[in-house]
Amino acid sequence: MKTFFFKIGVFILLMTILGAGCKKDKEDLSYLDGNIKFYPTIPGFSVYKTKTDYFFNVPITPYEDFYHTYEINENCPCLTLYKGKYYYNERCRLINGYVVDSGCGVDSNFTSLSFDTYIREKLSPLFNQGASNPRVISSIIDREPFVEFYYSEKNLEDKNGFTISDLNQLIKENQLEKYFKRLK
Repeated sequence: MKTFFFKIGVFILLMTILGAGCKKDKEDLSYLDGNIKFYPTIPGFSVYKTKTDYFFNVPITPYEDFYHTYEINENCPCLTLYKGKYYYNERCRLINGYVVDSGCGVDSNFTSLSFDTYIREKLSPLFNQGASNPRVISSIIDREPFVEFYYSEKNLEDKNGFTISDLNQLIKENQLEKYFKRLK
């Protein structure tokens, strides 16, 4: 009988050790459409690479005496509800750790908040109030997140938009600066 309990104990210990060593799978990104097209319009869009993966994190932008945060709610067209979670649908992954994003500037800071948390906990400032929620400001985890940052120029020769495939090709060919201004 002691042998039986010993074997069960060893089995449980091994499963615990194996379970602790397993990495959790990344979020399912199948909701993203690989043919999404980004247009160089005002305010434009950015292609960037960060020190750490902030793909699901909410950025905020510091100004002289306040922070600009997203004024969005669950009905905003820039959000997608997928498998019970809200995702910002104007940000897509590219190859080699790059991201294309329509709402992030070179001076943005990243928070520890996901868009799902931001929406569900109603952390968005009320329209016309402009004041950022103190919880959002205190959740800043990186004030210098960018390794590289490119911004779309208003006058792009012969280009009326980019698909994810176009952007990936520019990255492969090291040609981002042909169509984007490097800010960092």
